[in-house]
Amino acid sequence: MSLNDVVGEIAAGSAVALASGAVAGGAAWVGLKVRELVRRGSTAEQDAVIAVFDDRDATSDELVGRLTPLIRVHLDAHPEAIPEFKALTMAGTTVYNQQNTGSGLFIGGDNHGGLTINHGGLARD
Repeated sequence: MSLNDVVGEIAAGSAVALASGAVAGGAAWVGLKVRELVRRGSTAEQDAVIAVFDDRDATSDELVGRLTPLIRVHLDAHPEAIPEFKALTMAGTTVYNQQNTGSGLFIGGDNHGGLTINHGGLARD
């Protein structure tokens, strides 16, 4: 396998990891992770990668297809970034699960109690 092929695989694997991380971690996670990984590029380059996630109707495969060439261009311009993207590809994303019982306010995870989400509706007791 040539170096060109390896870099292509790393770009594709990183795109998968970022798309998966977007599902688990949301927009804030993606923004921070992209800025960390693409820090050698311009702000416009970072913004272009983040903008891929603005299409909320895109499937994971579509996101990966849009991200891969952007990451590849970055890796071609900044080969010193390859180990960081490779590490993301190998480690994947970290998902934390939290399970809560009892009463009170819980951030994330399962809530076994009274929780009502009423987007756009009237507040109720």
